[in-house]
Amino acid sequence: MESPLFGEREKAVIRWAELVARNEARHDESAFSRLAAHFDSTEIVELTTVAAFRGLMNRFMDSLQIELEGPELQARGGRSVASLEDLHAYVHNLAKL
Repeated sequence: MESPLFGEREKAVIRWAELVARNEARHDESAFSRLAAHFDSTEIVELTTVAAFRGLMNRFMDSLQIELEGPELQARGGRSVASLEDLHAYVHNLAKL
């Protein structure tokens, strides 16, 4: 949250996604207020849906032992390294919702 790569809008999305992933969003009024400063109620529902769905898919795929990555990445040990630019672009696109 201290990174200068993300603006306040993006940081609000990141914090909200973390809370949704841990099923703690309902207990953090300040995180919701920060999010509401940048997004309307429809957008907040969409952001929450995306975060919750990703968590569901991770649990589903892990439980069934289904690899999320293709054979090429699995051959390298299953680890992907995203650049800071890739991460910034991903969060920036999420903040556009």
